Amino acid sequence: MVDWNRVEAQRSKGRNWDELAEDPKVQFKPPEGIDDAGKALKALYYSRKSRGKSSKKKGETKDSTPVMLKKGLIPIGLAVTIIGAIWFVLALETSLVGVWLQAYPYVLLVVVAGVFIFAAGLVMGAARLTEVWKKPVAVGIVIGLLLSGGLALFAGSLGVPILNPDTFQEGTGQGWMSETPRNGMWTQNGLPVLFFLGSDGCMFCAASSWAVYEAVQAGFGTLSDIHYTNSVNDDHIPEVDWCSTQVTSQYISWDPKEGCDNAQVSVPGTTLIESAYVHMYNSCTDCGYPFYIVGGPFIHRDLVSPYTSGLSGLPYATMLSILENSSINPGIYNAVHTSALYLEAYLVKADQLANIAPPSAVTSDAIVMSYVGEIT
Repeated sequence: MVDWNRVEAQRSKGRNWDELAEDPKVQFKPPEGIDDAGKALKALYYSRKSRGKSSKKKGETKDSTPVMLKKGLIPIGLAVTIIGAIWFVLALETSLVGVWLQAYPYVLLVVVAGVFIFAAGLVMGAARLTEVWKKPVAVGIVIGLLLSGGLALFAGSLGVPILNPDTFQEGTGQGWMSETPRNGMWTQNGLPVLFFLGSDGCMFCAASSWAVYEAVQAGFGTLSDIHYTNSVNDDHIPEVDWCSTQVTSQYISWDPKEGCDNAQVSVPGTTLIESAYVHMYNSCTDCGYPFYIVGGPFIHRDLVSPYTSGLSGLPYATMLSILENSSINPGIYNAVHTSALYLEAYLVKADQLANIAPPSAVTSDAIVMSYVGEIT
């Protein structure tokens, strides 16, 4: 059977009928007794064309799928795959791109769609890949870079920070990590940001709230409009409700984003800058809440205080009593206090990096300062 796609492609390059008839890839075999193969191929070509026109006039077609659509599947699929692949890689590596759509799974779906279209074109066999790949590859690379670059420029103009990829080194303990190389400082009104993302209904958020409560009151700020609740959805853990409690401070900028429904885990939306940190450092499948950022370089995406056992059903009034008198329950007191000291150390380090003198009430604590010395 004659490969008419090959014939069309080679004719567009200026090859004559004799050359086409001798081309083995064309697969033309002239009838017996025909000496001029080129002339026979030409006659067959135009005869086929004539029949095709006649069929169109009568509205008859052998294939209900438009030929041009089938021919476009391979180049379209190839271009979309390349665009998606470039976007996916840059979204993984760059907060400026990943802040709009997470690389996984959203941008990855673009790649999957492109591969599906490309595969459909190959199955239908309407065009040869070797004849159509150059243009879609070029288009895909150009559009992929322009799309990702445009998103990055726009995000940068809105103040989204350039964050390093997920390359951590362990901090001083309790699950804290620091980004390497260190991110630039995230400040609001010149103060390092203490960002929290979580939910009233999250048992781990509830447990960790007491370490934050103690650390802030150690000298980093003044709490007002304090409200307490319990995580009803998960074991009734007592907690400080950050939805309404305010922090006034000259050392830190408190930025809580908390779902206020304590009957279920619900997390509110975030700003573009907050989303950059969340997408870059808390989008993994095993990540969750609470999620903390201290000043930009320091990250906690598991627990500030791994002491949820023993808190189930404990009234928040009892929890407050334990923090005031360690003898009531030394185990819970020590767990909260130790976690608070680690948090204080990172807040001190953030102040130092922001050229702010940390509160003397905290820097006079030898244990906190020993932890600060271990933070790299």
